[in-house]
Amino acid sequence: LLSFVSFTNTTITTMATKISGKPIAATTERKTKDNQREYSIHGDESSGQEWILDAYSALEPRSYLEEFTSQNVRPDGRPFSASRPVTVLPSIFTRNSYGSAMVTLGGGGVVSDNNSSTRSCCTRVIAACTLLVGHPSPSTPNEGDVDVTLTASPLTGPRFDTMGRESGNITSGNYGMGNNGAQQQQPQQLPGNLSNIISRTHNNNSTNDNTTPSPTDIKEIESWIRRTLRSSRFVNPNELGIETGVSAWRIRVSVHVLNHEGNVWDAALLCVCAALSDLRLPMVEIDRGVVRIVKNESSVDGAQQQQQQPPQNNGGNKKKAQRRKGRSLTLGPLPVPLTIAILPDDENLAKKKNILLVDPTHLEEDVAAGNTVTAVCNSNEEIVEFQKKGCGSRLSVEQVAAVACMGFGRAKELEMLVLGR
Repeated sequence: LLSFVSFTNTTITTMATKISGKPIAATTERKTKDNQREYSIHGDESSGQEWILDAYSALEPRSYLEEFTSQNVRPDGRPFSASRPVTVLPSIFTRNSYGSAMVTLGGGGVVSDNNSSTRSCCTRVIAACTLLVGHPSPSTPNEGDVDVTLTASPLTGPRFDTMGRESGNITSGNYGMGNNGAQQQQPQQLPGNLSNIISRTHNNNSTNDNTTPSPTDIKEIESWIRRTLRSSRFVNPNELGIETGVSAWRIRVSVHVLNHEGNVWDAALLCVCAALSDLRLPMVEIDRGVVRIVKNESSVDGAQQQQQQPPQNNGGNKKKAQRRKGRSLTLGPLPVPLTIAILPDDENLAKKKNILLVDPTHLEEDVAAGNTVTAVCNSNEEIVEFQKKGCGSRLSVEQVAAVACMGFGRAKELEMLVLGR
């Protein structure tokens, strides 16, 4: 990993020098009283290399990414076929939910050497399960259902509005050009020498028509999760029945994207499955078709002791209330998604070769312009779902087989982590 960091830092320095046309001034790192890193710049240049690279990646993400992929490495130091580490934290909510989880792709730490650092990108999603008692369908009198709701907010990322919709303008969240509803009278002036950066890089990469970033569609991901849960047989609907033809459980899984740094599809589905595995159906009492959730088990134990005494005959035929113990769900094989971004390789464009980036970051998704492939597999080496998005690239038979093999391996790797088995 340190070799990757060293190689990445060398690449960054070369890129910054190429953009500005001058050698980048040296920087010195020191720590403040609150243990924060602070950099001081030595030399005649007024802007540091970190500022230039941040602007370069925001305004010209394709050129920025090509500087790394041409060297068979990614900006965060990963090889093309490597995924970010997955962290699952169950039972994060102890009130108002019967099962919850938080899933994180990547880490927020910094791996550094003597002079600079490489920061990993982190996508974080939370999910919580709530329960409703409803009437089952006449065609399936013993079955309940699972409903999924996915939301996002401006806290998710700078390109999201208050309705949870993401803007396709990649600079909207970085330089104040977002959805503020105000019409600007004059064109916004970019700070420093950013206009010089654009003039050096934009003219060489503006001829491709398939480079428009594809914004994240929250409703599309929500519908996809519902379909995947049904087709994967992860939850048996017969286990959600309470009283045949009268009542059944309806599980509502509320999912929220806390931070979007790429591959929300995988993080959201894994988080829903982790929350369902943490779910425990409560004890209920059924009295003449009315279902009541019993929260205090001690009171139930006292009632059971009273029932053991011989009942008194009052001349009535009152039917006794039935009680069902709380239990966890018996889950099927875990549907594990694997999303891969497809980038066109300009050097091998005549040979129609593509670059496949496993578990893409937000920057890599923007450059891919919606050209992705997602394979959902389980530990039984079954393909639950396989979908290809975008029309700007194609996959060969060998590449499809490679995606399936990587999906099988990832399913076996994550089943123990998510389900604990």
